[in-house]
Amino acid sequence: MLRESEATSIPARCRHDGYPGARATAPIQTGRDGPNLFDDLMGKQRREQPQDSIFGDNPFVDGFLEWMGSREGQQCIEIHDVLWDLLEDVQLDAKRRQLIWPDAKRSARKQRLDLDQSVQRIQKLHSDFARHEVEGFLLDWIDMGYDPENYSQAQLDELDKLTEKWVADHLRKAKISKKRKRTRHS
Repeated sequence: MLRESEATSIPARCRHDGYPGARATAPIQTGRDGPNLFDDLMGKQRREQPQDSIFGDNPFVDGFLEWMGSREGQQCIEIHDVLWDLLEDVQLDAKRRQLIWPDAKRSARKQRLDLDQSVQRIQKLHSDFARHEVEGFLLDWIDMGYDPENYSQAQLDELDKLTEKWVADHLRKAKISKKRKRTRHS
């Protein structure tokens, strides 16, 4: 079962790893022939979605659901589940642009790492996770997933401003770096 915040972050980051995007596929079957086991067991007949609904004959939704059932989609979901668990006790210092990791060896001590160091930390634990996948997930978590308790509305507003700028600056620097690596012959 996906957390609400996980469900919103999965398509954004995994799309570049094999999600086909919007493409024409057969419409989703509903009712006794479809995937809704609860309604099937309860004997309710589901109505077909109206054509003006986003779920009715929508190639994007059909393609996304197909991708979620694929090997790549399942692998992406598994990676995100592991990363959500890893970040459960992590805090942010948005002003210093650091993730504050609890140190498992010494519970009173915490480790402050920047984004690149945090990606490296995760890759040491899970070497099979692609760097870009981990980095993308962390950027989404920083921007939208970190939800500290006991913050006032003013503190949350300040956090939003700081994290949005942090993520935008990181993406801008990555884009500039990528352009510099290209030569006129590439």
